Amino acid sequence: MTQYLIRLCLSAVIASIAVFNIGDAAAQSVLIKNVTLIDGTGAAPVTGASVFVEDGRFSRISTSAIATPDGVSVVDGTGKFLMPGIIDSHIHLPGGRAGAGNRQMLINRPVALKSMAAYLYSGVTAVYDSGNNAEFIYGMREDERAGRVLGPRIYATISLIAPPEGHGCCAGGTVVHDYEDGVKKLDALFKMKPDLLKFTRERRGMGPVGRNIPLLETGLMNKLVAYAHENGVRTTVHVSEVELAREAIEAGTDAFAHTVYLDDANANFASLIAEKGVILSTTMTRIEADTTFFDEPLYVATIPEETRDEIRASERFNGSPYTGWLSSLRPAIMNNIKVLHEAGVILAMGTDRSLGPLPHQELEVIVESGIAPLDAIRMGTLNAAAYIGVDDEIGSIEEGKLADMLLLDADPSVDISNTTLIHSVYKGGVWIDRAALDVPANRH
Repeated sequence: MTQYLIRLCLSAVIASIAVFNIGDAAAQSVLIKNVTLIDGTGAAPVTGASVFVEDGRFSRISTSAIATPDGVSVVDGTGKFLMPGIIDSHIHLPGGRAGAGNRQMLINRPVALKSMAAYLYSGVTAVYDSGNNAEFIYGMREDERAGRVLGPRIYATISLIAPPEGHGCCAGGTVVHDYEDGVKKLDALFKMKPDLLKFTRERRGMGPVGRNIPLLETGLMNKLVAYAHENGVRTTVHVSEVELAREAIEAGTDAFAHTVYLDDANANFASLIAEKGVILSTTMTRIEADTTFFDEPLYVATIPEETRDEIRASERFNGSPYTGWLSSLRPAIMNNIKVLHEAGVILAMGTDRSLGPLPHQELEVIVESGIAPLDAIRMGTLNAAAYIGVDDEIGSIEEGKLADMLLLDADPSVDISNTTLIHSVYKGGVWIDRAALDVPANRH
């Protein structure tokens, strides 16, 4: 493990030399005036608002005129709508692993950088990586935070925790045999400062044929979750069944990487989650079998045609038994989302599909399940930040928070698909030149 950590450090050093330092482009002061503000808290839109950004943070928000120093950039928001930058609470950044099953670990920075550009172009200003090649995601996260690469803010689990032969064990996971082994391996992970530690608790897997996958022993999981908390690290658990979800709640987990998708979330179960304050990542589009959305403008602009064709031809969409199984899950999962929301469960928008425009599709499916657009917006902003544990810094347009925001041409509180009608993207108060990002729309 010591040699591994040395390689991680060397990787970060090499990256800092090899990548042109774009920096944080000094955050300039900007005033957006006379805009309709949707602040991400679920509050009703506020018309005629002025939002002043200074030193990368929201400095003042008012419906009265805001006096600003000379030289401040002023944006007329008349007829436009301001909302927080979108946050995806469950991705696996492309470029760190390849193949299915026992995936090959790799580091493909060009692939990662193109993916990050697609996220920013799509108005996604922060992502949480829920399991990856540790060396790869550690390096990408550090480069983004140091300003060496341009992309959304990256938060990461670094390496998920799984039992031998368990779900996720061989796709970038850390295999734990017993408590002593677990403590040793968690201590090594803590040195890399995971933003959230992910455990897997899955016995059937994601597929039409049930399997008997080994589970982390309940007592061991309980002790390791407690150990993570003692070290100041929040935890999330991959879980698909109510029974196993209850065990994870008893262990004291902070979040679930998915809603349960193999069982119905009944009212009693939903009330328990709400009472314990466990936050769930929605990940509804992971079971979508429709491919028509790949022809929508934002996908065409950010995802190469050959990549879209490859995804269409994959098992998820090609009419295989797997495709049919996914489609069969859709009604139950949509009902579960509605039941959980009505019980007061905190839901955070997440996709688990790792495509820049996909969070917009996730928001649309959330609304389709019967949830109001304003609530869906909160799921894709403030709730997603709370899932990661950074809602004191990002996720809503409130004074003192980092100025990640989208200026839209139409009202998403009336029609959630309007989140795709992006006029401008700001990250930390810095205007993102979408025309300069490395996406298909800008390649000529």
